[in-house]
Amino acid sequence: MCTRNRLPAFLNSNTDIEIVNVQYDEGDNCESDTNEDDVNDECVGQEQVDDDVSVAVNLKRSKALLACKMAAQVAHDMPPTSVSNGNVSALKKLPIPRYYRYILTFIYAIDEINQNPGLLPNITLGYHATDSCNCVRKAVESTLQIISGPGETVPNFSCLDHDKLAGFIGDFSSEKSLHIAEILNLYGYTQISYGATDPILTNKKIYPSFFQTLPSDQTQYLVIIKLLRQFGWTWIGVVTSDDDDGEMQSQELQKVSSLHGVCIEYIIKVAAEFEQITPRKAEKSRQVFNKSTSHVVVLCGTVSFSIIYFIEKQCTGGQEKTFILPASVNVHTILSAKWKAFLHGGFAFSTPTKQIPKLKRFLEEISRTNRPNDILLEHILASYKDCLTSESLLNRIITNEYKIKLHKCNNSVQLRNLGNLIYYTQSFGIAYQIYKAVYAIAHSLHEMHLYAPSNHKESFRKNLKYMHKYMLRLNFQDPTGEEIYFNDKGEMTTFYYINNYAVISAKRFSIRKVGQCNSTSPEGEKVTEPETIFWKHGQVPVSICSQDCPLGFRRGSKRGFHQCCFKCVQCSEGEISNNTDKTSCQKCPEDHWPDDKYQCVQKPTEFLSYMDDPTALIISIISMLLFIKTSIILVIFILFRDSPIIKANNQHLSFLLLVSIMLSFLCVLLFLGRPVHITCMLRQTSFGIIFSVAISCILAKTILVYLAFTATKPGSSWRKFIGVKITNCVVFICSFIQVLISIIWLCVSPPFPECNRYTFRDKIIIQCNEGSILAFSILLGYMGLLTAVSFIAAFLARNLPDSFNEAKYITFSMLVFCSVWVTFIPAYMSVTGKSTVLVEIFAIMSSSIGILGCIFYPKCYIILVRQELNTKNNLLIRKSLQTFS
Repeated sequence: MCTRNRLPAFLNSNTDIEIVNVQYDEGDNCESDTNEDDVNDECVGQEQVDDDVSVAVNLKRSKALLACKMAAQVAHDMPPTSVSNGNVSALKKLPIPRYYRYILTFIYAIDEINQNPGLLPNITLGYHATDSCNCVRKAVESTLQIISGPGETVPNFSCLDHDKLAGFIGDFSSEKSLHIAEILNLYGYTQISYGATDPILTNKKIYPSFFQTLPSDQTQYLVIIKLLRQFGWTWIGVVTSDDDDGEMQSQELQKVSSLHGVCIEYIIKVAAEFEQITPRKAEKSRQVFNKSTSHVVVLCGTVSFSIIYFIEKQCTGGQEKTFILPASVNVHTILSAKWKAFLHGGFAFSTPTKQIPKLKRFLEEISRTNRPNDILLEHILASYKDCLTSESLLNRIITNEYKIKLHKCNNSVQLRNLGNLIYYTQSFGIAYQIYKAVYAIAHSLHEMHLYAPSNHKESFRKNLKYMHKYMLRLNFQDPTGEEIYFNDKGEMTTFYYINNYAVISAKRFSIRKVGQCNSTSPEGEKVTEPETIFWKHGQVPVSICSQDCPLGFRRGSKRGFHQCCFKCVQCSEGEISNNTDKTSCQKCPEDHWPDDKYQCVQKPTEFLSYMDDPTALIISIISMLLFIKTSIILVIFILFRDSPIIKANNQHLSFLLLVSIMLSFLCVLLFLGRPVHITCMLRQTSFGIIFSVAISCILAKTILVYLAFTATKPGSSWRKFIGVKITNCVVFICSFIQVLISIIWLCVSPPFPECNRYTFRDKIIIQCNEGSILAFSILLGYMGLLTAVSFIAAFLARNLPDSFNEAKYITFSMLVFCSVWVTFIPAYMSVTGKSTVLVEIFAIMSSSIGILGCIFYPKCYIILVRQELNTKNNLLIRKSLQTFS
């Protein structure tokens, strides 16, 4: 009686959620339906055949049926033939012993688990195997047959009396695994593939119950990129099969390559069958391949004899290129072909192999003695040992069509005598992946058995729907000691071997492991040692589109070209490129500057240094000489303070003015040397206050001269203002205002030292930031106001009858002072760096010299040289002055 497989209402044909159905048989009877010889070897029209083994598992007390889809990729080496006889076509599909090992490995793993009392106690695993024959339709048909049970295949119905499928193992191909997963997802069966690498299968939202023993193509192409980057191969070609596998793998390679700076020059798609290759397409592909400039080629997809023939015979440049084969490519197919010289000096990635002594012994002892009913074994012995089979029709076809004389062989003939290339048992690669997949399902069932109470078998049956959750929690050691677990993508993590091939002759070749790598290896880590690699021409090939840019240059894109085809552009000012082939230049730090465009060096600092700048030394010497000179004049004035010429011009104001001029020469020293906080704060304020005092003294002297002559007139009201008080008030008030401005400036926004890195790109100007430009402008503006008032007052008093021309001398000094500071403003604004300091120093010293020369030099001349003029008789207003004194 057939029972309907219950599907959740929310699932449709595209849903991929695997829920394992388990039927429990109440009672203590133990039945074993193990049918290890039930192998369907029908193949339909394929040269390369995949043994897709579906394995059923019987549980003793809790009887469940585990179905495992296992693809044993059977590729036949026989030449194409045009014989249309169906039996001859079937003969062409005789399995190769190397792939026959996969079925035997699976059987061995099942038996080993059944004999282990600590794993699945009281439970016996069985299996059912079918062959997908490298055909999607056949794989889907076999999957539906296993789900429906014996008899006619009826989707969504099961005719199994007491057993229910628990899971599937297979297929080896990503394409077939994907189609199988779409079906199994509807029923919730857990599936483990031992060869699928399509990245879409790692999406747990779409395929939550799909697992794989190998990483996805994305992982292995990341490893290939590491090899390409190590040798600087950024310009590659891709040859792939013209099928779904080739399309998906080439797309994944493009995606990974673009993220790591590797460009693909071309992608050539070659049909898997000779009959599907059109002359026009073949010629176009051949021209693209021969004209290409890349010297490294990556093979993708299903590498068939047609691809090998295309590279070896149709393309003249195949012998000059280095080929890289991913782990998904069947290298044995290439090595078994007549044309394999192109692989010389190339690389092939492979998954780690494992030595399993017991499995090795089991496979080497396989013969018709211990497997008398194994039809596949008969076919292998007929194909490789000319042994008669139990099928007379098949014997006649072999004898007539291939002129092979068959003879009766001893049943003890063992497959290990076929040789390592055909039947290799020293270590196991794909066979070990199958071995791990079987143990993964067994341990998952074991975990569910532990969680299900013995008196609640129904709960155990329901738990099988969630077997994929147990899979994700698995962490155990298989009999070889390998730690087995799945990551969150349903993958078993592994690393890859990198093998180097050297073809010595048509029948001899060398395979050498030159490195290993995984996707989590640090960036830049060497994955191989170049010294151990056999190269085609004795040296590492170069495969780039453009030569590396030299130091000081960067890549510049070319419109319409790949990113690997570029032009070299010199780094901009202030940037360096200290390595070749840089995509961008590195900007130097603010305090550094590029030296020859490939090294950042410390920017030199610029300021008026006493040690390094002779200008500072000269200015300081001149300043000190002027200070000494002014001091001498002050001493002269003190010594001759009672002389008429000094007394006539208010000797106290003259002394104060000379002291101010002396300090102005000294304040120049604050502008020299490396700016610090104290010097920056004192520079402008001391200069402003000192000059304000000096100009205030000049203004007081001018006012005093004007009032002296005005007050002498009879009845003048100015007489009461004549005296020392008026001059002291003028000096104090005018100077105090400047002091007040300076104090407010220092309190609100004081000047501070700064490093100006932006005015000049190649040097740093150490300067004083004024803090507040407004305050600095007010200080200069007030000083200019005092100067203007003093100049106007002196100009108005220039014609007064002063015998010593005090008003005229003041007028000239203010004229010089104004001229200097009027020219100072545009000059100060137009220069940068230490030149601004030099301009201000020049203005200070020039204006001070102007005052000193115009006011005090004539008097010193009279005092020292023309002493006869320094008498009261020469005073035009002698009487008035005597009255005032």
